[in-house]
Order: sequence, then C-alpha cells, then structure tokens
Amino acid sequence: MMEKEELKEISKLFIDYDGDVQVNPFAKVHWGMIKDSLKDNNLYIDDNKNFGIILSEAKSNRAIRDFSRSVVGNIKKGDLIVKRFFYKEGYLDHVLNYISNVRKKPFGDSDVWFTHINMENKLDRNIVETYNATWLSSKIDAVASEIRGIYYHGNQKQIGLQRYEDIPCCRIDYPLLNGLDSFVNELDDFQNWGIANHQKAYGGPEKTWTAMEVIPLEVTYGTKRGKQGLRGNLNEEYFKRFPMIENIINPITTIDDCLWLAITKVSPKNGIVSRHSDKGIDKMNAGIQVGKTARVHYCLQTNEKTMFEVYDLKGNSHLYHMKPGEYWYMDKRKPHAVYNKGESYRYHMIFDMKITQNVLDSLIT
Repeated sequence: MMEKEELKEISKLFIDYDGDVQVNPFAKVHWGMIKDSLKDNNLYIDDNKNFGIILSEAKSNRAIRDFSRSVVGNIKKGDLIVKRFFYKEGYLDHVLNYISNVRKKPFGDSDVWFTHINMENKLDRNIVETYNATWLSSKIDAVASEIRGIYYHGNQKQIGLQRYEDIPCCRIDYPLLNGLDSFVNELDDFQNWGIANHQKAYGGPEKTWTAMEVIPLEVTYGTKRGKQGLRGNLNEEYFKRFPMIENIINPITTIDDCLWLAITKVSPKNGIVSRHSDKGIDKMNAGIQVGKTARVHYCLQTNEKTMFEVYDLKGNSHLYHMKPGEYWYMDKRKPHAVYNKGESYRYHMIFDMKITQNVLDSLIT
C-alpha cells in the first residue's frame, strides 16, 4: 500500500489537471479517493505518471439521473464506468487506448459510461468527443454549481435529456405594464432591504445583492422536507404597500401559486450576484413541466452595463440583457450570475411559480 505522501502526490496530478474549472472543492480527487480506488483496483497510473484513470465495472443494474433527478440512462451489470482521469499533453490517445483495452471481453466489448465529465474543461470534453461518446445530460452540484456531463458509448438506446430541460433562459411574451417608474421610485425610498440566510453569499463580501422577500422560502437544513423548500407566509404589509406586485403577477400566475417572491436589488459599479445554482433548496419542485416550479424574472430597472449570465448543460455561458417590463424564464438549477457595471441599481421582481400549460406554451413558442 502506498504511503500517504505518495497518495497525495497522485492526487495532485488529478487536481492540477482539473485546474481552475474544478470549482467544487468537495469534488476534487483527494488522496482518500486515490487510496480507496487503489484498494479496489480501480486506479491506473502509467509508470511515468503521464496519465491516470479511475474506472470500475458496474456490479449491478442501475439507473443514472441528471440534474433534474430524471433517469437519463440505464447502466447494466458489467458496464465500464469511467469516473475521473488526467493526462498530459500528447497522452490523450493513451487514455482512450487504455479504456478500449479494459472494455474488451470474450463475448464483445462492454458499454462505457463517462459519469463526471467537467463540461467547462476542454481536456475532459476532448476525451469523450474523440471517443465518439454520446452526451445524455449533465449533473449540477448545489455546492459550487459545477456542471458534470454524462456520456455513453455503446449500442443500447438510452433515454437522454427530458424535453425542454435544455433551455437555460428565455423571454416570455407578455404585454408591457404601466406604472414601473413610480414603482422604482418607491423602491429607491425603501429602507428595509435584507439577505436571507441561504442567500448570504450571493452578493459577495460587499453584499451588493439584497432583497425584499414578499413570500419567503422557509429552509430547514438537514431534513428532506427542508430541502424541498417550504412556502413562507405572504408579507401582507409589502403586498398592500406595493400594489404593482400583484399587477406583475396577474398576467402570468396567481399569488397563491407562487412558492417564493422577492424584489431584488443589485448595487451599481461592479455589483454582483456570484455564480450559484438554486437546485439544492427545492430541487424536488423545480422543472419545466406542467405542475413543476419555474423561476420568472421581471425586470423593473436596469442599465446597459448590467448582464445576466446563465450556463447551459454543456458548460457554455450565455449573456442576457433583460429590459424593463420584460418577463423572463430562468432555469434556477443551472449556474447563473449577475454583473452590474453601470451607474444605477438593478431591480428585478423574481418569483417561483407553478407551471401551467399556458405558461409552458409561452416558453416553447
């Protein structure tokens, strides 16, 4: 058995390969993972440490799920599961040849699954693309909103991504409303901005993101119920004080069908909402099917230097400039961030609402 320092040395090869795109500290290939993989005979490192790979054979049949908790494929007993790898320049083919050799069986090649491809790491994607593996969907962790692709190489038909789940963000076509300027003036005078406990990191150290929660999301950590997110009580004072809230809600849904509702404020001159995913709080409710909960942004005030960034499931960044009076669907489970480099506050009303067929029709047309 290797000594701890040698295990750490091998771990560092994986970590250095992942680089800055490995944003989740808990997903790093730490030395304990190396130790366990070595013990189970699931780790291979070439003699000169130019490439390495962690893989195993599936011991039973099981389903594999994506970020939406939907089944996207079915792993069979005996399938080869490639979890992590690293390679130095010029050694891509060595990784692929090793996988091809391991999958060879007396009665035909095993199917191969790549379950943790970092979609923002070009080196990771080069492996699966060169191997002609099929992308099925991705996982997104709630800790650091890291996107990990699920790829398959074999002859079995797999399920793949559910319909519409690929949409990161899109405008919903509803008529413009009157009275926004007066509402914004009232928000400028409002003093009681705050930050919920589960949102404290959003605005960075300078706390450039704050909110007025009209319907708070009750979060009880450590319980299954809490992870789903519970609708708090409507703040009647805010609701009556700002009638424009109901005017914005009514064209698209009802206040009773909102799980969470807040007016949010991003400070000017480099105000941010740091990159995050909201899938961890009410992941069982979120989705883009009828009856699920979708997030809608209604822009109240912005400026030309404010951008909304949303990542898709393949790790691509998309920038959106939402204009006052526009309704936008934004998949809160996907990594997203806001940058305000302008001279004015950015105000949005944000609400999580139940999707009806009418809303879904508006999204997909």
